[in-house]
Amino acid sequence: MEIAALEKTQLSLCSHCGLPVAGSGHQGEVAGAWQRFCCYGCFLCQKIIGEKGVRGLSSWLLAQLGLSWFFAMDIMMLSLMRYFGGFEGIELGTVRILEWIEFALATAIIMLLGFPYLWRSLQSLFRGSVSADALIAIGAFATYGYSTWSLITQDRPDLYFDSGSMILVLVNLGRYVEAAARRRTIAGVKALSALDLSQSRRLKPDGGVEEVAASALVPGDRVLIEPGGALPADGVIERGQSSIPEALLTGEERAVPKRPGDSVLAGTVNGDSELVVRVTAVGEKTLRARIFEMTRDALLRRTRFESVVDKLARVFIPLVILFAVGTWLVWEFALHKPTQGAFAALAVLLVACPCALGLAVPLASALALGRAAQLGILIRDGGTLERLAHARHVLLDKTGTLTFGRPDVKAVQPQAGIDEQHLLRVAAAVESKSEHGLGKAIVRHWRGGALPAVENFRAVPGCGVEGKVEGKLIRLGTAEFCGVAAGEESQASVAYVVEDGRPLGRILLEDRIKPSARDAIAQLHDLGLDVALVTGDHEAAAQRVARETGIFTVRSRHTPEQKLAAVNALGAPTVIMTGDGFNDGPALMAAGVGVSFAEATGLARLSAGLTLLGEDLTRLPLAVRLARRTLVVMKLNLFWAFIYNLGALGVAAAGFLAPQWAAVAMVISSLCVVGNSWQLREFERKFEHEEVLGGEAIERTA
Repeated sequence: MEIAALEKTQLSLCSHCGLPVAGSGHQGEVAGAWQRFCCYGCFLCQKIIGEKGVRGLSSWLLAQLGLSWFFAMDIMMLSLMRYFGGFEGIELGTVRILEWIEFALATAIIMLLGFPYLWRSLQSLFRGSVSADALIAIGAFATYGYSTWSLITQDRPDLYFDSGSMILVLVNLGRYVEAAARRRTIAGVKALSALDLSQSRRLKPDGGVEEVAASALVPGDRVLIEPGGALPADGVIERGQSSIPEALLTGEERAVPKRPGDSVLAGTVNGDSELVVRVTAVGEKTLRARIFEMTRDALLRRTRFESVVDKLARVFIPLVILFAVGTWLVWEFALHKPTQGAFAALAVLLVACPCALGLAVPLASALALGRAAQLGILIRDGGTLERLAHARHVLLDKTGTLTFGRPDVKAVQPQAGIDEQHLLRVAAAVESKSEHGLGKAIVRHWRGGALPAVENFRAVPGCGVEGKVEGKLIRLGTAEFCGVAAGEESQASVAYVVEDGRPLGRILLEDRIKPSARDAIAQLHDLGLDVALVTGDHEAAAQRVARETGIFTVRSRHTPEQKLAAVNALGAPTVIMTGDGFNDGPALMAAGVGVSFAEATGLARLSAGLTLLGEDLTRLPLAVRLARRTLVVMKLNLFWAFIYNLGALGVAAAGFLAPQWAAVAMVISSLCVVGNSWQLREFERKFEHEEVLGGEAIERTA
């Protein structure tokens, strides 16, 4: 397959390590198939070990570690013999052979583990910056170089092959733990990517079935899904009933009953009954593709904390190198102990390695994003996570957030002398062009056959829709938009209908409140957040929902501009705004954290930094708790990383820390950061088993 075709069918993630591919990356053929890699190193690893994804990276590191650890243990055994007089009484020739064996084993470790650090350090240097790999490379190669020089030039050499070898082995142990964490983080996404959606069975107009590529489907096509078959696109069931597990996409653990009128998602697998599905979204517009894109964005974007750490590292590393040189100069010229000075300087370089500093933020962020995805919460990036932790206000839209977003027509109230069927016919015709939930309810309610064509359709967010039906201008929406006097207020949503300026009547619609809404609002209040309902609906309908969900502040009849103003008035960076419609887009963009849902309309979906999968609203306070916990973990990681580096530098410079123990101490600090971050994987583990997870989906209306 050509790489251009490959790019259209696969997510831009490295086939080996699973990280996003920047630019064109590296393309290569492995096992007879073209694959994309983030770098040549991943391509080489793939060739050598033949495994894909982050599991391949972990296995490759484990293979390196296993071999290097074996060599390092042999070096340590020989070194301990030398340190404790084990070579006394042995012939000099035999001792020299053992020393050259140490050299050979250390060279193998340098080749396996050391040169990648040296190469990355040189690359960073050529780009005008200094990377954290520089200190690792300097420490390892300095001990190796000094020991090799001493072995060649002296009869009784000073050998420290053990120190350089253990530096590399212990650092790569930390890298392996990090790779294993990353593997768990994106395992769900990679599993979804592995589903075969290449072929589908499309129904022809004459009732026949044809095999076509999934990429050839377009919205409106009807596809036949057999039991056990993967859905190639998002769609709506037209015929058949089945149960479809959606855990991979929405976090809902059990299979969800599906019947005609229910939506289904690309990448999910049909249960035990045949379905006919009308395609509504294909390719990049499916939820599956959006999850891929959000995962890619989350892995590529850097948070404010990470940017600060990068800047500190660029200053810290040159200062450490200068400090090491200064340490050697003091020991050399002030204390006249050059040998001890050399090893004190070496210990400074080893103990100052900012591995813990580099892991402190990105590892916590990656684990939190992965855990959120397991809980049915898609967070766009680490920056969204930080803003979520600092949020103080929550503005909730009504339709689709607190309610199911699938209202039903409660009553049709035509004006005197107006035929009810005519009112419904022209209203359903215009609303057939709309994506709003109220409009879809009116179309569903129409049972009178084919609808007339609509010309010059226009949607006015927060107001209504209009279009020409059989030569007459039909307007449908608020009383102000339609230019009529508002009737008696109802707790239901009201859509007025006029024809060429003549009132035809009104349609009352009512949406069911989600069972999880009241519990979610109570949890948001417990978190100290100020919660308000902001909706374009009228006062009576808004008050009904607020009363049943426990919200005390209500702002009704808000246009998109007024919703945007409400966000800005509270201080946009501290606001969480939820919404699922076109009219919510501007407010979602302006808010510190825009929250949308998997089935939201285009603009709302693109504007949101956080997407809740499934219909359980308690995921919103859960996301806030996770964000706050992650922020605490990040701060603790940074605090201990800085304290460790500053304290250990003085001890090493004073000569109280041998190089080999400096290497051990450096890796211990990194493992502490990893261990502290690892707790995020167990965050709210019990939530996965609560009955509320997916309960509402079973009750959704047809």
